[in-house]
Amino acid sequence: MAPNDLPASLQVHRSRPAKIANRLATQRELHGKLGQAIEHYKSFDTELENIRVHNLDETANELSKKIADKDKIQKKIFQELREVKSRQSNPLAFWKMFTPEQRLLRAEVDRLARDISASEKRLKNDKDALSRTIESARRARSNLKQHANFNLDNSERLYSELGSEIKRLEEDYATASAELSRIEVTIRSHIQEYDRLKSSIATLNADIAAADRFDQELSAAANSYERAQIHQKCEVKFGTRSPKYVTKDRSGQIRSLENNLSKINRRISDEIRKFDRKIEYLVIDGNNTCYEGQSFIGLRAISALTAELASRYKATVVFDASIRSLLKTDTQGIERALGSTVSTYVAPTKTAADEYILKLANENQNTYILSNDRYAEYHEYDVVKSGRCIRFMIADNKFMINDIDILVNFQ
Repeated sequence: MAPNDLPASLQVHRSRPAKIANRLATQRELHGKLGQAIEHYKSFDTELENIRVHNLDETANELSKKIADKDKIQKKIFQELREVKSRQSNPLAFWKMFTPEQRLLRAEVDRLARDISASEKRLKNDKDALSRTIESARRARSNLKQHANFNLDNSERLYSELGSEIKRLEEDYATASAELSRIEVTIRSHIQEYDRLKSSIATLNADIAAADRFDQELSAAANSYERAQIHQKCEVKFGTRSPKYVTKDRSGQIRSLENNLSKINRRISDEIRKFDRKIEYLVIDGNNTCYEGQSFIGLRAISALTAELASRYKATVVFDASIRSLLKTDTQGIERALGSTVSTYVAPTKTAADEYILKLANENQNTYILSNDRYAEYHEYDVVKSGRCIRFMIADNKFMINDIDILVNFQ
């Protein structure tokens, strides 16, 4: 991927519905064919098919006998024709050709030739009929063999499994399409800016190519008059007589635009990362949420946040033991203040909440910590190594969590 191409993660999301749709079409086709095979098996009458094979075999035997008989007759006619022709006079003795005997021989030759032609047609028809009968018998035997080898139990089980997979793929397709729609809406302004920057870069590159051509023409010019004409063309097109200045100016603009493209791509990647992150459970560092800058604000911010989180995530708030003295209340008072939509815990006396928070979030890959602590000293925890920590800001009576698109006002 080129440095300023759209992020691969976006391409993955854009291609996923089409891939699922292709898989879905394949499975639907298999499901339909298997259903037809099951219905055919159930409606297939082996007794009738065996009778049909028997009748076809008898027909084939009868046709074989007829062909053999007609073949003998045809050979006999050929023999008669050879004998009659042997009695005909030599064409060089043309005066003999008009005798009554020769006229009769010629008539006999014509008759025998007609008989042979008619016999060949009848023989061909019988042979064609025999071929069709043999092929029909072969197909009938093949049908009987396929029916005998068909495993109805396995086929019905596979048919059911395919039906379940089709249903799952339909759900996956709906989910992938909905996710892509949400992503496209979210990043629409970024994509528009990306396209604008790409178009501007293409225009600037075209200017550089034109300036390079002017520069080549200057190098090839025969005299000062020709060079002056080229400089004039450059001035008309670019407002400056110097192709090198154009190249330098446009190259600088391209570098600036490419830098902006990189920033746009990072924004797009960040938005997609938010979509790809599956958060089921938040473990919140309660003490972190009780400060706006250096000012202690109590439970005002976290109370507003937990109300907002109730419809989106399961949440647990864990406080240091010191919170009781800071709030001048007990654990039950804190629980009442935060309500029943979250689980609330206070670490044992004289202990910090950090390790309790980490242990609560460590096992489940869809559990994240909401805290501004980096937990650098707890590097061995998977939740730290995998970056499942979300940061936030509290300012101007606003609780802001950019990674999950939350902004809550509080009093």
